[in-house]
Amino acid sequence: MKEGCRIQAAETDSSMHAGTEELRLRVQQLSLREQIERNHFLLMRLNAASARLIQSIEAGDVFDAIAEIISNLIGSEEIAVFDFHPSRQDFSLAWSLGIEADALKPFLCGAGMFGRAVQQGMSQFQERQPEAALLPFEKNLTACVILKCSREIVGVIAIFGLLPQKNGLEWSDYELFKFLETYAAVAIQYQRLQGRQVSP
Repeated sequence: MKEGCRIQAAETDSSMHAGTEELRLRVQQLSLREQIERNHFLLMRLNAASARLIQSIEAGDVFDAIAEIISNLIGSEEIAVFDFHPSRQDFSLAWSLGIEADALKPFLCGAGMFGRAVQQGMSQFQERQPEAALLPFEKNLTACVILKCSREIVGVIAIFGLLPQKNGLEWSDYELFKFLETYAAVAIQYQRLQGRQVSP
């Protein structure tokens, strides 16, 4: 009788272990599938951004391309591109969309997130800043994306308010910002060099 109970208990334990292992494998499988889908989504976004930048080099509308990428893939129509001047440690406005020029003047001195971006060599995001570190004119600044060419910071992209349907930045947005850090900078520099070549 006791022997039969032991066998039954062993079979129950074995069955429970098999069920637990099957559940663990299933969870792992779902996690990997989600990761694959996320990576596929990211690659689609990066391919779209890359194709638009390449097209812009031929068309000579790099700033418009950057605006389209940010509008369609990030979700903002308030954008400005600034040039950085290392000798003076300040900025000048190169191009903007959806923002009044007067609202951009306080950023030219390189204070706040702009200054930290240059000093740290890293893009800055409002949601990752201590509230006390934000300057009054930065309240609508969502992101300050550095532009690097040959490892040198040549400017920044400032992204202000997000579209109403966008609640905040997502993981894929940060990956796209990394793409823009280098490739948008190269496209801008290329367009400027091309402009100098055709100038009389």
